[in-house]
Amino acid sequence: MLAVYIALMVCTMTPVIAMQAGADASVLVWLAFALILVKAVLLVDHFMEMRHAPWGWRLASQGWAAVIVAALAAIRGIH
Repeated sequence: MLAVYIALMVCTMTPVIAMQAGADASVLVWLAFALILVKAVLLVDHFMEMRHAPWGWRLASQGWAAVIVAALAAIRGIH
């Protein structure tokens, strides 16, 4: 469980470190999108304890983050 906490902290810190290092805004946006998906998988599997849940429930819970990221990416692509 400690490894999950550390992974979540790293996922949270990475965009901030990249921003302080001078990364481009578009890189930061796509990095944040990717890390949102990683965090969604970790949160659903470990903290919501869906590892042993039926496949459909896991797909719906983790898929929601993918839907939101895809919608935000589409909006980002329009501008």
